[in-house]
Amino acid sequence: RRVEAVAHGQPAEPLEDWMEDLYRRVSDRQTLGSVVQELRASLSEIEKQCDEYFRSPTQRELLIPVPGQLQAMRGVLSVLGLDQAAQATVRMRDEVDNLASTEIDFERPGARDVFERLATNLGALGFLIDMLSVQPALAKRM
Repeated sequence: RRVEAVAHGQPAEPLEDWMEDLYRRVSDRQTLGSVVQELRASLSEIEKQCDEYFRSPTQRELLIPVPGQLQAMRGVLSVLGLDQAAQATVRMRDEVDNLASTEIDFERPGARDVFERLATNLGALGFLIDMLSVQPALAKRM
């Protein structure tokens, strides 16, 4: 009816509340989808750089862009209300900063533990990002 009325030259009536609510939810979902895509792309790049470094730890320069990327992700996660994930990116950023500026002695016991911890945290962050695209409310409670 609304379309017919407008087609016949009548002014468009204001949207009903349920229509506005539906439009807002669809718009929010699309926006969140774009944000999730960007987070996934950033995380993928971080994982790639860390993986290359883990395979060749003498090439610390591979880690140079990672702290900035993690900092950018922290900002997005904070805006989304994912404060624990944002804090995790701060800790990961600090660990990567340390790795990039310190030569690791692999003869020392536990030297590779930081690699394992970082890989585990990146994996958990990836899970959260995936969950955000499917169940945003659940992801925010995690």
